[in-house]
Amino acid sequence: MTSSVQPSLRPRHKQRGLTLVELMVGLTLGLIVISSLLLVLAHASTRGQDLARTSIQVENGRYVAELFREDIRMAGFFGETSVAGAIYTQPDPCATAPVGWNGTPLTFPSPVQGYAAADVLGCLSDRRPGTDALVIRRVGVDIVDPATIPGGNRQYYVQYSYCVTDVFSPRLVFDRDRSAFTLRNRACAGVNTVRSYVSHIYYVANCSNCGAGGDTIPTLKRVDLVGNQLTTTPLAEGIETLRFEYGFDVDGDGSPDTYLTALGALGPTSAWSNVVSVKAHFITRSVEKATDTHLTGAQVFQFGGIAPINTPADGYVRKAYTTAIRLVNPSAVRESQ
Repeated sequence: MTSSVQPSLRPRHKQRGLTLVELMVGLTLGLIVISSLLLVLAHASTRGQDLARTSIQVENGRYVAELFREDIRMAGFFGETSVAGAIYTQPDPCATAPVGWNGTPLTFPSPVQGYAAADVLGCLSDRRPGTDALVIRRVGVDIVDPATIPGGNRQYYVQYSYCVTDVFSPRLVFDRDRSAFTLRNRACAGVNTVRSYVSHIYYVANCSNCGAGGDTIPTLKRVDLVGNQLTTTPLAEGIETLRFEYGFDVDGDGSPDTYLTALGALGPTSAWSNVVSVKAHFITRSVEKATDTHLTGAQVFQFGGIAPINTPADGYVRKAYTTAIRLVNPSAVRESQ
């Protein structure tokens, strides 16, 4: 009889947890994945910030171009009157008591008047060096009944005579006192309406919010004559350079024959009243420095007949804009002659 010995069966032990090596490998892979995600998020955030800066910069440039187009087109709109044979003057745009209007002989201020970088205007605070300034003059588009002008009014108005029997009266009255407006309407039965006087000065300042605790953001500003006070309004931040070229009508047909950056010495180009077109050149600068360095290098901008403009590699993104605007009223008068 044989006997067999059965081997003893030992219970198997299941693995619990991870070995140290496996744990380290897992942690390393997890760190790699998390680092990659963080890098992608950081890159996307940086790109988003650069895109936002660019969008603001482009929008400011378009706004300024449209602003110039709307205002310069209206320069020289002096209401429903004939300007044939009129005399044009170049009064001080910083004066709070405007002059340059007269009914006998018929006299108007020049529709536009340019000031180069070297020209000094005392009412332009913190003006940026190397930039031009432009004065635009016209009357308002809305007519006003002189009877509605309040006592003590400080706003200047222009009134014309439309009555054919007023041949011996001055052709216009420029005043702010409603009692001075006595010229009659076309029916010769009542006092004619008036229009407000509008004077704008565009320039670039070194700052948007100037003074103590202010900033250093170059900003396009406008000085408005409101009543007998000059009011300065910031219009668009990041406008760094502003230059103008003026199209002079030499032969009187209403079209520009030559463009200059200042008045000529003799002939038609020596009078601002012969300007029928303006080219506005300006450079926008990002308000904040960009993180993408390939966009922030030194640049050279060339605008028509203006000397090249060099900008430094200072971390800001810059874009150039040019727009040509016709002065509708002065040029249309010449075309019809």
